[in-house]
Amino acid sequence: MSALIPVWTARGGPPVDVSYAPAGEILAKLAAGARADIVILPREALAAIAQDDLGDAAARRDLGAVGIGVAVKAGAALPDISTEDGLRRALLDAKSVTFMDPTRGTSGRYVDEVVLTRLGIRDSIRAKTVLGDGGMLAERVAAGAVDLAIQQMTELMPVSGIRIAGPLPPSLQKTTVYTAALTHANHRPRASVEFLEFLVSRESQSVFAATGFTAP
Repeated sequence: MSALIPVWTARGGPPVDVSYAPAGEILAKLAAGARADIVILPREALAAIAQDDLGDAAARRDLGAVGIGVAVKAGAALPDISTEDGLRRALLDAKSVTFMDPTRGTSGRYVDEVVLTRLGIRDSIRAKTVLGDGGMLAERVAAGAVDLAIQQMTELMPVSGIRIAGPLPPSLQKTTVYTAALTHANHRPRASVEFLEFLVSRESQSVFAATGFTAP
């Protein structure tokens, strides 16, 4: 968004005021009465919003898809996480781990409820986990505060001072599709639809790809 919005406004589009937060926090704000013209959320999270709060479903646009990856500090040995056994070893060997608070973020809930449970190490890993509340959790790894971060690839790629070990093994991977939707509180429907069309244009999608997203 920081790269695309200036392009949008330079071409005559109206200013865009963006608020960023984990999916759980956005849902809580909307439930508490917060209003926005457009919401961008994991596609499955839109189901948690009352349908009478959302606008025309035909106006929704899938913006990009992203999987979950693992990162360690630059200079550290790069663990082989290409298999479930390799990921299990990497997690058990790490002195500390960070992933999103499961109550606040999609990736954290999946790691906590699915990945760690399937690997049979949930309790032991949770005992040494520093839960994140938003932002780029791998910054803690870069600073040496945590050994290993698990987060969506788009949140790992911009962080300097880390090495990305790779995506989760295919059998444990979760691909999240981010979708933009209008709300019934929208007071600029025409401009909002034009903005969504701009976001799915070839030019904009090249920016999404450069930051770690794949085609939805």
